[in-house]
Amino acid sequence: MTSPIRVCVVITGLGIGGAEHALLKLLAAVDRKALDVSLVVLGGLDTLAPQFRAIGIDPVFIGLKAGRWPFAEVGRLIETVRALRPDLLQGWMYHGNLAASFLAARIGVPVCWSVRDTPDAAHGHSRFTRMTIALSRWYVGRVARIFNVSARSAAYCAAHLGWPAARTEVLPNGLDVSQFRPDASARHALRSALGVEEGAALIGMVARWSPVKNHRLFLDAAARVRRIRPDARFVLVGKDLDDGNAELAAWLDELGLRAVVHLLGPRHDVAQLYPAFDLLALTSRSEGFPNVLAEAMACGVPVVSTDVGDARDIVGDTGRIVTATPDAFSEAIVALLAGQQRDVLGQAARARIVEHYEITGLAARLVDRYRTLLGAGR
Repeated sequence: MTSPIRVCVVITGLGIGGAEHALLKLLAAVDRKALDVSLVVLGGLDTLAPQFRAIGIDPVFIGLKAGRWPFAEVGRLIETVRALRPDLLQGWMYHGNLAASFLAARIGVPVCWSVRDTPDAAHGHSRFTRMTIALSRWYVGRVARIFNVSARSAAYCAAHLGWPAARTEVLPNGLDVSQFRPDASARHALRSALGVEEGAALIGMVARWSPVKNHRLFLDAAARVRRIRPDARFVLVGKDLDDGNAELAAWLDELGLRAVVHLLGPRHDVAQLYPAFDLLALTSRSEGFPNVLAEAMACGVPVVSTDVGDARDIVGDTGRIVTATPDAFSEAIVALLAGQQRDVLGQAARARIVEHYEITGLAARLVDRYRTLLGAGR
């Protein structure tokens, strides 16, 4: 009987975000007899810590802070990881990748990276993140494997950053399709809470407030949809999508949408929200693997999306990929709401996610890759 592989995952923080949730879902699905996981967080205590503890992983927080030289924390980071005696270090996101490489060079174990988006100009990374990506070139030669969340991002990193295509593979985000599923009671509950009748069209967007998510495009399209479907209502879910967002409020007033757009803010129960939608829209300027598309589709909800990241591969022929214009979005939304097409596409969308993105299969594949990297004896 082989012993479990000791893997130490290094991540920047555990705030609410797609990459953090993707890690949580992946680690919840891995076979703990095959993988002994520890989690080192570069920052301080954060929102998702209780969820990781709930799956049996107690994060270690290093407490790095911006704005000062972290001499003491770096020493603690090295000692913490050395004491864990990992067989392999797994970075998660750019800062985690760089830190994991720094640590691996000092304790002499292999390192893998995980890339969670496409680091192009459209994504609008901060100056510090861009610097982190640039510094990573010093370690890329010793990286055992780069797990990229999307084929488009993998191609971009190879062509523009010089990262080795031969040591890169696509490992998309996976879903627990028993959690994300059609749910008539959840559909009724949200619609009842919002005062939306069952026959009215409800279009959702789940994305934090950020220029890269392009909420203005969604709202411009919503205004056009209302001219043809005056019954249509809209839901925005994500960080800073609430009444305290002055810029968003001004847009809603400008477009006459204040009464028909529901602002739900950040939610941990998105699996209970998707079933209430008739459609989900993604208007992003850049993505890696857009989790929200797969999540909505698993709940039987067709999607309309810009052509970003691996959206086209995820959606296939079960929804629409459109140009980033209000007219294109509104026309696609109105067309998909017509007749019985929505129900047929919703069923096909769920079937596609179950076939290609079920989480346990992807988790098993990751364990197999680790075994291969460490040798046949593991």
